[in-house]
Amino acid sequence: MKQSIILITILLFTSVGLAQTPTESIVRRYMPIKMYKSKFNKQLTKKDSLNIRVIDNDTLILLEDQTLPKGVKVPYEPKDSTFLSYYRKVAFQHKNDIYSNKTSMKYWKNDISIFFSKSISKKSKKEFMSFLKQIDNAVDSLRINEARRLEDSNYAIYYAGDYEYEPRLYNSKTSNYYISWNHNKIYRGAIRLVKNELSIEEMLQFKMREFFIKSLGYFKFIDDFDCDSYFSNCYSPNKKLTLMDLELLKYHYSYGICKGTDLKTFDEQHARAQEVLQKTGQRMYFIHLTENETSE
Repeated sequence: MKQSIILITILLFTSVGLAQTPTESIVRRYMPIKMYKSKFNKQLTKKDSLNIRVIDNDTLILLEDQTLPKGVKVPYEPKDSTFLSYYRKVAFQHKNDIYSNKTSMKYWKNDISIFFSKSISKKSKKEFMSFLKQIDNAVDSLRINEARRLEDSNYAIYYAGDYEYEPRLYNSKTSNYYISWNHNKIYRGAIRLVKNELSIEEMLQFKMREFFIKSLGYFKFIDDFDCDSYFSNCYSPNKKLTLMDLELLKYHYSYGICKGTDLKTFDEQHARAQEVLQKTGQRMYFIHLTENETSE
């Protein structure tokens, strides 16, 4: 495979016919002809032609192999155009703000284990972890915990002047964050805090929360929301996790979309899935593969 993303998407139309006994059914799976030719790179045979079906102007080919790859099959999660517009702005952060269809979404596949340097007070840690617990509880496939030892962590939060856990933040004059990813999967993060900026606990919490939210998907904050939203690109001492904030996070980590894709693929999949839903009432499925299925 060209990418090491551990999922693929297959658009399948399922035809169900009753067998002779009332407890049996025959299931046949079809694929659109354009997708079939692209996937298998071969000419249609006479046998293929005899098994063609046309549904709402879609020409469908019966698949020879009726087995699906091993993995978790999850139905497409429909969202309205307004929500998708917000999500596209937040999740696809274009380099230097130059729009590109090749811009990809980023996400954490593994649990996030946070190590705090000793200079972060117990009070600050407790309040911050209480905030993160709200996210952990709301987002099914995202787990966040505190690591007591650095070697057990993949995320560090520290003050400038402590041990520099993330060398690429060393020369930063202001508080900042940094994440590392491989094939669109984030595997390490850090927040470096500058004390003279954050003498008040409220400001410290604001900065830690702001950076952490961004680091969950290399997210971009936007002007579309009220200032109390964490995804809003404006300061407010009254920030809170709004319903929209949580919906954006839940959707980003949902298995009802194809994770780690570029913007072009994301748009094409949604257009196709919504077309299928409108025409047939059936939902497109995403198959999240097990590790051994990605070696093809």
